This record gives sequence, structure tokens and C-alpha cells, in this order.
Amino acid sequence: MSIWFTVTLDDRPGSLARVATALGDRGVNITGIVGVAEDTGGALMLTTSDPDRTREAFGFLGLSFEEHASDDGSRIAGMAAGLADR
Repeated sequence: MSIWFTVTLDDRPGSLARVATALGDRGVNITGIVGVAEDTGGALMLTTSDPDRTREAFGFLGLSFEEHASDDGSRIAGMAAGLADR
């Protein structure tokens, strides 16, 4: 079973880099990623090698997030479509 996380990023240079750096600093690998950019922000959906450390990194950054558990590829496609609709 995979845990997918959805976070909203600010529309400013380095927002995605901050997330990637916080994960990398904790030894977390991004194993899947989908993103949508909008005029004033964006949403990122990702799965990682360590959900607990991912939650820790998001907490450190003060990012609110949603979690989606999935063991079915069709559900992932549905979540990605929902992300695109945002």
C-alpha cells in the first residue's frame, strides 16, 4: 500500500525545492510525483519511501497536507485527476 500526500505550494521561487530539501535531509526518497501549477500557487501530490519522515518534514515546514492510502493504480489515476481539477 502506498501513501500519497497532497500539499499546496506557494507561488514563489524555491517552494518545491524547500519540500525536496526537507525530505532529502531526512533521507526520504520521492518515489512518485504529480503537480499542477496555477496562477497564484500550485498543488503537489507525491509518494515517498518513508511516510513517517515525510509527515515530519511537512510539519517542520509548516505545510498542511492530505493523505491518501492506495494499493490500486486506478485509484491513483483518480486522485491525480482530482488534483488536476483543483
